[in-house]
Amino acid sequence: MPLATLLRVETAAQVATGLVLVWAAGSKLRVRRDLPDIVGAYGVPAPSRAPLAAALVAAEAVLGVLLLARVAPELAAAGALALAGVFVAAPLAARLRGIRRIRCGCFGVRERATSLVLARALGFAALAALAVFGGRLDAAAPSRETLVLVALGVLACAVVVLGVLVLALYRQVGVLSLRLGPRAALEVPEEGPPLETPAPALTGLERRGAELVAFVSEGCRLCRELTPSFRALAREGLAVRIVSEEEEGAAFRRWNVPGSPFVVHVVDGVVAAKGLVNTLEQLDGLIAAGTARRRNAAA
Repeated sequence: MPLATLLRVETAAQVATGLVLVWAAGSKLRVRRDLPDIVGAYGVPAPSRAPLAAALVAAEAVLGVLLLARVAPELAAAGALALAGVFVAAPLAARLRGIRRIRCGCFGVRERATSLVLARALGFAALAALAVFGGRLDAAAPSRETLVLVALGVLACAVVVLGVLVLALYRQVGVLSLRLGPRAALEVPEEGPPLETPAPALTGLERRGAELVAFVSEGCRLCRELTPSFRALAREGLAVRIVSEEEEGAAFRRWNVPGSPFVVHVVDGVVAAKGLVNTLEQLDGLIAAGTARRRNAAA
């Protein structure tokens, strides 16, 4: 390819987009067994995960090869831009659902901050947009007005990326402030149902496998802060039963709940762990403690 052609904004962006897509497809193929689970983390139903993962890898590979081989590059660039829209929408939807960290199979299966995955997707979308519309910058020698518009566009992208990073930092500061409290859930023998005994009656409790019963109150600030964590655990497959004091006060008394947020981990209908929780870390620790107790009891 002649150097003069490669230096065109549109052509350079198309080649760069093709390289990114081929790299991403190759990375996904190396972890193809994990792809259905990775796709599922974004809310895709189980029956559609494997076909969607295969279609995603195929689309990346085909579009990348077309762009690098300069076969219908305009059409391939438009397809890459549409794919970039999917890459932006998926982590954005996950972030809005309260998911702070998520696995991404683009360049490995490491768990990353959802905000970082979103920022990276926005960067790829900007590159794909140059691959589609960069020809307008090559149509004539850039005037001062064109250079100003390009500079403003770059600054706007930088502002968006910085805004996402600031939101992520703000979230981490909030999590850190919450974790300054006790690292373990407050488990008092006299509060809640006794450990290693059948769980009291409660509508909707299956008494099969692991279940989490969360007692919350309408005016409880910590309950509102933990609600996204309860939803995230439910999406990961743990059965979560939320009991509101205003709607089910009798259940509060029956389970001897001292206050909220109070959580009881039930395994096969038996109380495995319980306690007042203030943070996601305490909630994870309570579940881990209950799982270990039941495992030891069964051994």
